[in-house]
Amino acid sequence: GREKQDEEACRVVSLLLGRRICCTLDDGRTAEGKFLCLDRLKNLILCDVIEVRKVPIIQSDNAAGESNNDSEISTEEDGTKYWYVERKLSQAMVPGSRLVKVEVSKEIWDETVGVK
Repeated sequence: GREKQDEEACRVVSLLLGRRICCTLDDGRTAEGKFLCLDRLKNLILCDVIEVRKVPIIQSDNAAGESNNDSEISTEEDGTKYWYVERKLSQAMVPGSRLVKVEVSKEIWDETVGVK
């Protein structure tokens, strides 16, 4: 029952420690980094993090000030244009209250969790 599910969840989390994961926050940002820690409130600590955020380009502004080498432009179906701005962080805490999903590559999953 529930106890067996909890055991399996703890096993999976412990196997993923030290591996790269990608977290999506409720505001659309993603943080990808090495998984170091998880607490009882689902707060995650990552290191060597790349944070990506989607910033709308407002046509009335001169967007040149926003431009840098770590961003790219994307256009949504409704025609809205966005910068995808990247920043590198040595460590980051992802609040569990803001966490929408956590992803891991199939390759990492297969070599850790997939092995019984």
